[in-house]
Amino acid sequence: MARSTWLLVSFLAAVAPIAAAQDVSPAPRDRAFEAALSSLAEDWFEARPPSRFGDWDPALRGPLEERARALGALPDGQFERAVEILFEAAQESALKQRSKSRATYETPWGKAWAHLESPRAPRAFLLGLHGGGEGVGDAGESKGNWTVKGVAGAYPQAVRLDADAWNTVHGERFALTLMEHAKLQLAVDPDQLYVAGFSMGGTGSWHLAGRYPDWLAGAIPAHGVIMASPRAQAAKEEDVSALQHGLLPNVRNLVVHAYTGLEDKNCMPGTYLAARTRIRRLVEQDPDGYGGVEFTFHEGLAHAFPAGEPGRGIERVLGSTRDTFPKTVVWEHATDPFPLPRESDPLGRMPQHHFYWLHVPEPVDNMQIRATRDGNAIDLTVRNHPKGTAAVRILLHPEMVAPGQEVTVTSGGKTILTARPPSNVHTLLTTFDAKVDRRMVFDRVIELP
Repeated sequence: MARSTWLLVSFLAAVAPIAAAQDVSPAPRDRAFEAALSSLAEDWFEARPPSRFGDWDPALRGPLEERARALGALPDGQFERAVEILFEAAQESALKQRSKSRATYETPWGKAWAHLESPRAPRAFLLGLHGGGEGVGDAGESKGNWTVKGVAGAYPQAVRLDADAWNTVHGERFALTLMEHAKLQLAVDPDQLYVAGFSMGGTGSWHLAGRYPDWLAGAIPAHGVIMASPRAQAAKEEDVSALQHGLLPNVRNLVVHAYTGLEDKNCMPGTYLAARTRIRRLVEQDPDGYGGVEFTFHEGLAHAFPAGEPGRGIERVLGSTRDTFPKTVVWEHATDPFPLPRESDPLGRMPQHHFYWLHVPEPVDNMQIRATRDGNAIDLTVRNHPKGTAAVRILLHPEMVAPGQEVTVTSGGKTILTARPPSNVHTLLTTFDAKVDRRMVFDRVIELP
């Protein structure tokens, strides 16, 4: 064989495996499946409440879930196209805002509104919460503090100016509504959502960071407090006997930039000092977690931004992206966090069933779950739930475990299940509905014995 021919054959033999590995052709489109899913998605999002100020009607949702189950398995190679179909249907049915600078919503508490910043083709979204208290608070303040060039933003006016308004039922529902607006109407990257606030807004930022860390990439709770007993307004750490459960353990995978002044009399620093100690203890137990949580305490500073803020925090936090499928998830659940709803409130807290890649159909107060995955192996610890591990369902995304692969679940050193869960439309639709999130959506579920 001539040397030139031998070199050519050798080269082709060497590159053939690489070419084969790179030749991942997209699966052919399944037009019949696409049509059936599009029809279901259109009906689903027409029936879905237009904002988080309303709850699903079970009489409408039930038959739609049955249609999703009837569609059965997700055809091979159709995951991305299926998510695209759901997202397009959700966008089409979403409540349209007439103005790019102001959003308005009809709610059971009256009209709600927010200033909007809608730059061209934004990637990130910042929810800025104003300060204030009982009868006091102005969305213009948060717009001035938290507007960032090139970043989409919403700066809501509290629906009702209660003390700690953003921690209330209506405050929480308003925040979730605006984050969904950003994902659907502005099509921002769902891995780049942030919340920030000063004073009462800082209190609300901590609340949202602890309750909904899986919605966020980061939080800036500035000069706020954390709900605590005997009271949130505590000057010293030793004045705090307990912090609100269901918040701090949950920020394991979140970037949090918290700061306050040690002479702040409006929002006293005691609960932040107690939170710093609690986070340090969590790190001792879990050295790989909570690395993004930082506290800064400023000597001699009262109720005002310290030098360099809010710019320093904005730069740090907005430079992060969400850990969408973290290796370890810690979930401590609070069914009714403070402040408790008023008897006159027309709606209660929104039930939380989804947390990262965990699903609990019947959560209970102070339920504590730790789940760690290593490849296709998942280890689970469940405390304070009467059903134990059987209370938990594990959700899978193709980036976590490839479709068709086997997964082993252990708890307490014992294997409790080995399964090869099938991709299915019902899981895809219901997990997308949970956050209208194109990234944190799942196609398989493992139900545990």
